[in-house]
Amino acid sequence: MDYPKQEDLLGSDPLLRWIDEHFLRSDPFAFPNSDFRKFVRLVSDQLQVDPNGIFCIGSGAIGLSSNPGKVSGRNLKPFDEKSDLDIAVISEVHFEQAWRDLRNKAQPSLDPMDKLVKENISWQRKRFFDGAILINKLLPVLSFGSSWIAAIERIQERTSILLDRNIDVEIWVYRDYWSVRNYVAQGIVECKKGILA
Repeated sequence: MDYPKQEDLLGSDPLLRWIDEHFLRSDPFAFPNSDFRKFVRLVSDQLQVDPNGIFCIGSGAIGLSSNPGKVSGRNLKPFDEKSDLDIAVISEVHFEQAWRDLRNKAQPSLDPMDKLVKENISWQRKRFFDGAILINKLLPVLSFGSSWIAAIERIQERTSILLDRNIDVEIWVYRDYWSVRNYVAQGIVECKKGILA
């Protein structure tokens, strides 16, 4: 399979259709010799989510990062042996529960909040508008956190075997498909601005 080049990614028009066809609906770059469907079944079984709502995003999807913070000069960062695997899980149920848990945790209180939890919640506030929650950073304060911590550890272990290397798996929970696609699109737009500036 031919994966998109940087100019394909940054010059795609219309962008949302390109993301559907080449980013979210294609077999991910990170799984060249492995069955991505096997990975999807693993995530679905471990997290008890619908397999149709599991997507690889980030550099693992197409071999190039769409994170504007990782642009170097005029180049997008390629997926390499140090890259993690960003996985989008569409689950309105888990998104809503996590949102409620985080709102409850962030309510004003006389009891001081753990510094790292406070920083992670503060960082997360910027992502709520995107309909995205980076679960790995916030699991300790989520009501389903304890079961997902163990599940993500199992996912990472089996994924490392599947890909024949140690790899961190970062789980992002999205409210819906629209949120995933727009989040990816926003990253691409910001990368393009940074490269063309």
